[in-house]
Amino acid sequence: MAVSSEFSPLLERFRAAFPRGGPLWCVRAPGRINLIGEHTDYNGFPVMPMAIDRAVRIVCAPRSDGAVELRDANEADYGPRRFGIARRIEPYEAGDWGNYVKAAVQGLVDHAVAAGGRLSDLRGMSCVVDGDIPVEAGLSSSTAVVVASALAFARVNGLHIRRRRMAELTAEAEHYVGTRGGGMDQAACLLGEEGKALKVDFFPLRAQPVPFPRDFCIVAAHSTVNARKSGGRREAYNQRVAECAVGVHILARALGTPPQRRLADLARLQPDLCPDEYLALLHRETGGRQEVGEEEAARLCGLGKRAFRARYALGRDGLFKVMARCRHVLTEADRTERAARALEAGRVEEVGRLMDESHASCAGDYEVSCPELDELVGLMRKEGALGARLTGAGFGGFAIALVRLADAERLKKSLLAGFYGRDGRQAEGRLFVFRPARGSGGRKVS
Repeated sequence: MAVSSEFSPLLERFRAAFPRGGPLWCVRAPGRINLIGEHTDYNGFPVMPMAIDRAVRIVCAPRSDGAVELRDANEADYGPRRFGIARRIEPYEAGDWGNYVKAAVQGLVDHAVAAGGRLSDLRGMSCVVDGDIPVEAGLSSSTAVVVASALAFARVNGLHIRRRRMAELTAEAEHYVGTRGGGMDQAACLLGEEGKALKVDFFPLRAQPVPFPRDFCIVAAHSTVNARKSGGRREAYNQRVAECAVGVHILARALGTPPQRRLADLARLQPDLCPDEYLALLHRETGGRQEVGEEEAARLCGLGKRAFRARYALGRDGLFKVMARCRHVLTEADRTERAARALEAGRVEEVGRLMDESHASCAGDYEVSCPELDELVGLMRKEGALGARLTGAGFGGFAIALVRLADAERLKKSLLAGFYGRDGRQAEGRLFVFRPARGSGGRKVS
């Protein structure tokens, strides 16, 4: 079967690396940007991402020895990896690119075994991997590797998994690498539609396509600060997950409800309470303190120190910024709902205003921005963007601007001159114009 030109070079590399016959599959998984709804997914609230036209691509073939062998198309960047299928696959060192493939394989091994399959029936695979999503940039390159690897493993093993279920499986699988994320990236990657954003709800996962206006686009500009999901930044990300969870525990106890995992779970139990009422309750319980110490947080949760540490041991210096983190999540959830309605109704200016508010909250209450992102966002607004904000987990990576298509090139030129410098060298591979693109896909080649 003919395959699109985007895979032609990768097929040649595969046949050079693995010169043997047999069936081949080509799979692709795109990156994403998030229009609004930051750090709400793991709290159970909606997000509104869109897939982009940058992707991770894999050519793969089944093996008979139960091994997974990986080659990067440009081995100067990432070296070869090989591991065996097992009930428990031990990770490489933190930050190793092979862990994202291991995460996918481990997730599908768990799924197959839970469904009654036998480990010995699963086949290994040979893979050559390539992609053009900027890494460590907040465009979900790591999730694209996980999803593409999961699709490849499913293809060579004949595992038929619906897309929504695959999104849930890969979201859980990515916890293997140590990031306590939600499911936004996986949903956008697998369920994205050309010309449409997605309003994604969670637990259970539901995705509603939202038409994106034809004469508008997103200009995405890299802050020049890498948004690594390892080391200190991963710790900071997971810290915020823990702070939200502590807030949920305090609120549930104050309301006299059973303990809940997420803020959205609590909101479903108490639908008559608005965000301001939750925040007023938190203010009362914490005495209005911006930071709550470990002992006080344990007391407010009704837990002993040991039990509290077993659940929430991530408090940096023993402090939890519960109030600010919950305020961001609750107000961001409301902004996301309003932005989806506004986009559906064609009120693009309102979407821009909500994006502006989102960035302010991400920078202030959630503290995931940085000076470079703030500078970029300010320049974007100054040059006529309807709205601008950071996208992704933050701590660096990309800022995005909502602009008319007719104004996109002018904005790019302004950013080249005002942020990157007039020679433009810093902007190479860091400045894009995006419209919503299709989600993941694949096909058998031979």
